[in-house]
Amino acid sequence: MRFRALSRAAVATASVSALALSGLPVAYTQEAAPARFTVANITDFHGRWAFDSKGKIPGALSLKCELDKAEEAAGADSFAFTSSGDNIGASPFASMVLDDEPTIGVLNQMGLDVSAVGNHEFDKGAADLVNRVVPEAEWTYLAAGAEGIDDSIRPYVIKELGGAKVAFIGSVTKDMPSLVSPAGIEGITWNDPVESINKVADELTESGEADVVVALPHEGNIDASAWSDNVDVVFMGHTHQFVEPADTHPLVLQAGSYSKGLATVSLTYDKATDKVTADSVSLKREGDLMACDTQDNLAARYPEIHATITQAQAAAEEQGAQQIGKLDRSLYRGANADETSGSNRGVESQLNNLLADVAKWGVSKNSSVAPEIGVMNAGGVRDDLLEGPVTYAEAFSVQPFGNELTYTTLKGSDFKEALEQQWKTTGERPVLSLGVSDNVSYTYDETRPQGERITSVLVDGEPLDPNRDYVVAGSTFLLTGGDDFTALTKGTDNANLGYLDIQGWTEYLKAYLGGDDTLAPRTGQAGVAVHVQEPLKAGAEATIDLSSLIYTQGETAKTVTVTLGDASATADIDTTYNPENLGEAGKATVTLTVPAGLSGEQPLRVTTDAGTDVWVPVTVEGTPAQPSVSSANPLQAVLLAVAGLIGLGGLLALVFPHQVDALLGKFARF
Repeated sequence: MRFRALSRAAVATASVSALALSGLPVAYTQEAAPARFTVANITDFHGRWAFDSKGKIPGALSLKCELDKAEEAAGADSFAFTSSGDNIGASPFASMVLDDEPTIGVLNQMGLDVSAVGNHEFDKGAADLVNRVVPEAEWTYLAAGAEGIDDSIRPYVIKELGGAKVAFIGSVTKDMPSLVSPAGIEGITWNDPVESINKVADELTESGEADVVVALPHEGNIDASAWSDNVDVVFMGHTHQFVEPADTHPLVLQAGSYSKGLATVSLTYDKATDKVTADSVSLKREGDLMACDTQDNLAARYPEIHATITQAQAAAEEQGAQQIGKLDRSLYRGANADETSGSNRGVESQLNNLLADVAKWGVSKNSSVAPEIGVMNAGGVRDDLLEGPVTYAEAFSVQPFGNELTYTTLKGSDFKEALEQQWKTTGERPVLSLGVSDNVSYTYDETRPQGERITSVLVDGEPLDPNRDYVVAGSTFLLTGGDDFTALTKGTDNANLGYLDIQGWTEYLKAYLGGDDTLAPRTGQAGVAVHVQEPLKAGAEATIDLSSLIYTQGETAKTVTVTLGDASATADIDTTYNPENLGEAGKATVTLTVPAGLSGEQPLRVTTDAGTDVWVPVTVEGTPAQPSVSSANPLQAVLLAVAGLIGLGGLLALVFPHQVDALLGKFARF
């Protein structure tokens, strides 16, 4: 495969040959042999050094096994081990809880030579990267295009491999300002990663400082045509994808993430022709890596790496036993009657709603965006959090999957559709509850047809606008359509924050249990089933059937109140639980007399003594009394005739326009 056009050096060689053929005397010099070397690459390691057969994580020992094979074939002086960034951050519990110290140690022992800076290297701010991570790392960190960063992080490094001067140029994604806390990267300017690498590649090639250029952008989805002719190989990152090599200039690869991929390229550089040739290209995935040798054999072969891993796991276990804080009440999942906690994913639960709120809060704290809605899937909540001391390990057991938190921008109509998708048409579970952040509430009517059950949605006290854009935060699992919530995929591409759910969860618990009462979990329900036989009649009795008024565990609500206009009625909540009725808990039937002065669309409010507060629009038919009209009073006759035309509600609107508009306007757009 040819990467670079024939250079002036090649033309000069051709001229000398022509002279030799003409019989003229020529002074011969012995040309240097072509340089041969190998570059291996990983990306988005994210602290996945532990072998996990269930999760298909090869880990550090398996990677080292394959790296040694490649280095042995190339020779120690002709081999470089590189990374395209995100070595640390968004890590599993055992690395995260130890500030990724084990990850830095393992990569040192694996012999990492050079790495691009990823966005996650800035998770704790630029100061932490410069003052802690870089001094501990035995490799060189690269970030071309990042202006205002410390000199210890360089735009490029040149290494001599097999006799060739090989330049490694790294850069970080252009989305940096929105991927980490702005306060942690203040003063740094982020230039386009491809343009930055191309500029350095051209300068190093034209000056003769580099023979071969290897690009390490912490960025993905870049077409080969975007690169300078002076870039020979590109190892992309950031998007966690596998990109197989193609016959392009330059050669472009990407090695997935989480130790699941290893890209290896063996090159020949002929100085006489200034030509770079790929002799072999390999992109190994988890199956190949895990098959390199058994973990027992690898532990014996690499005792230092094995020791670092086992010591880290022991330290993490000890750290996991440490207390985050003390919880004054238990937080539960949904449960079927007489069954274990977590047995019912079709009902609301405190923890599912709370973790939706954590997603919203965590993304706002760790990026430049402010999500307006948070969501969570019930199946992702795997343990309860009980009253009393809370440890790191207990927090981790609630969210053990290591999903990333991210955000998308959706239309209000798409979010409403996602709420409709709680009722499933396929699968074993007829309902899967969608947890929502504390600022969201809604009503539904299960007697309506599939797809038409949501009757109102409020966000921050305002009706959901179907045409407005809303920033929605949640896990990558959910926002990519997990559990068949496909409506959540209709927005913008998910931001690649790489911010793990367990990070957000533990940060929230530290803040809340540390005394921040503003983060207290909601006590009431987000969604209530409201069934009303419409239209209601002004002056007549109305019967409102309610359900989903309580949680299945840890509930305190005893009564429910319905308010319509200036009329209200209260009833006891029946806590008898019938899981066959779409998984709802807490029922009541409330009867009230509709005020005689109401007509048209009116807000019906439902509250409980535990804090539930939802609104739903209902239609009222006005039936104002008709007084007798004296023929001797024509003015009275005219006024009553007008009243008959526009209705008593209309007259009230004329007399009290602001008050009526405030009530009716709440649901005008829904």
